[in-house]
Amino acid sequence: MARLLEERGIPVYDTDSRAKALYDTDEELREAMIALCGAGIYAPSGSLDRKALASLIFADRSLLGQVNALVHPAVRRDFVAWREGLSTEGKRLCALESALLLDAGLDAYTDGVLAILADDTLRLQRAMARDGASEEAIRARMQHQMPQEELAQRADFLIYNDEAHPLPPQLDSLFDKLLD
Repeated sequence: MARLLEERGIPVYDTDSRAKALYDTDEELREAMIALCGAGIYAPSGSLDRKALASLIFADRSLLGQVNALVHPAVRRDFVAWREGLSTEGKRLCALESALLLDAGLDAYTDGVLAILADDTLRLQRAMARDGASEEAIRARMQHQMPQEELAQRADFLIYNDEAHPLPPQLDSLFDKLLD
């Protein structure tokens, strides 16, 4: 979806890639991560040791919530600065791509929420193909995501991502509504 938006000239803030970068570049987040997990969480190069963090989270599942409580505010700060930069450039429309948009409270920083929906079987197949992960790993990840029904209820706009509903015409129709 991000690619389709960018092809239409819509800047997209990708929370996953920005969060990964912020672990290394946001000093406030870095200091909080060290306070939470210890200095060994960062490699000698100064970048987050993702394997070390993963092993800590695997050993203590409650740690994931604590890490998210640190990274989500950093992402919000970064997004606000990014969006302000776009506004200064005269951009009227941008997108915030996040699997955890509603869970992380990022919807408070948007004018509307667009949910991309597909049935669970199709989502499972696509994620396995995209990530090269096992069915069990993808199902475990999906269990931590908001159910599609709840997502549809909480969203302002819906797009269906399956063979019966091609994405481009749905996206173009949405833009026609938004830009009127």
